[in-house]
Amino acid sequence: MKTSYKATAWVGAGGLGLLVLGVGVMVFLNTPRSISKESSVVPTTPKLIATNSPSYEVPDSPLPEVVVPRLDPVDYPPGSVGHACGVNEFPPRVGYWFLEPEQRRQLGGKNPLLAIRNEECSSAVERHLYATNPYLWFDATKNRQFAFINIDNPLTFERLFTDPVGDLVRVQGALARPECQLGENAEPNWLLHETCDADALLNFALITRYCYNEGVRNRTRQMYWEEDNPTPEQDRGMWLQDLEEDWIDEKCASLDPILDLQSEVHTELRVQLQALAQDERSNWEGILIELAARLGDDAAALTQTFHRPYKKLYLDDGYKYGHLAGWFDDVFIPSELFVKHPPSVERLRQLVPFFGEFIGARGRKLIKFDHEALVQHLCTPPYYYYTPRGVDEDTIPEPPSCRTIVDMLRQEALHPSDLANIAKFEEVALRLNVYE
Repeated sequence: MKTSYKATAWVGAGGLGLLVLGVGVMVFLNTPRSISKESSVVPTTPKLIATNSPSYEVPDSPLPEVVVPRLDPVDYPPGSVGHACGVNEFPPRVGYWFLEPEQRRQLGGKNPLLAIRNEECSSAVERHLYATNPYLWFDATKNRQFAFINIDNPLTFERLFTDPVGDLVRVQGALARPECQLGENAEPNWLLHETCDADALLNFALITRYCYNEGVRNRTRQMYWEEDNPTPEQDRGMWLQDLEEDWIDEKCASLDPILDLQSEVHTELRVQLQALAQDERSNWEGILIELAARLGDDAAALTQTFHRPYKKLYLDDGYKYGHLAGWFDDVFIPSELFVKHPPSVERLRQLVPFFGEFIGARGRKLIKFDHEALVQHLCTPPYYYYTPRGVDEDTIPEPPSCRTIVDMLRQEALHPSDLANIAKFEEVALRLNVYE
């Protein structure tokens, strides 16, 4: 069967105005996509309510009625955010923010702006986010190293919000000790990760980013427009994104004001951080994250610099100082692996070493890759390409199955260790039922 194509836009949460001027569009290949892993959708064709044509020539005329698609319910499992927050009762998300307040009230249904104040809804969002990595939440397309690699102290929102004030105290204590400052050009010392509370440095850095430095607003979001004809799941998936941001805003608002690094009481702390900066463009968070990586926090050592058009440049260069520094710099360009291209022999060849004992470039540490995540990334749609303008989407061939590329790779002259790793890849793909 020929695979269908659709377009979707990933944009920063605060950049919708700039998006009107121009949005990069990535063409996705395959089946309907899901924004939320917790939901499944009943296929439907949206039905429209007839409305009067708007007229803006009469100043005192009532606001025009709005065309509202009737969205069939999404099957949200009990305990999920969609179920606990009653997202099926929300009005359609597409076009919602372009309406006047009175027009929004005309839509009826549950007010999505008040949902997060419900205890059951807030608790469900908290459970969901507490298990979520902030970097993957911020932009899953740029930070897949966190999905592919298992570490002993995973980075989650729960880790950030468990004891922010305690983390600040530990940061202040660490920066008061000369051995924890790793002066200019000093080598990383991963043995100090407990002594110098490297995890607290990363935690406080991200609290600063998300709660006091517009990190939530700079998040990359998946957006659909009316012309995309989104499914009910895709439309309501945008509400799920809003609920996550609402919860973080509420959580940040509840924090002790002492956590604001820009406050006057932290003048000395800011001076200390600036003295540790490895790059004059580094912001406070970047300095803390890099120091955390140099002191041995594995999560900080997976952070990577990224830049988004119209957004801030976050200098998270922790990857330069961790066990995988050579992986990021020498083996191949990780961003090429992180992009969800269709299966190919070359991509499988890149993945094969991770199914054996992969040793980090520094410290001879064994890196624990998540084999299921790697197989899902390579073998399951959606895949996407940057399609040149004017290219007919129907001319793009169907992607090969993982079984096909494994068979092709086995025809090459391979080392016995590579054959063993391919067998492990095959076993995982068969178990996950994504091999064909």
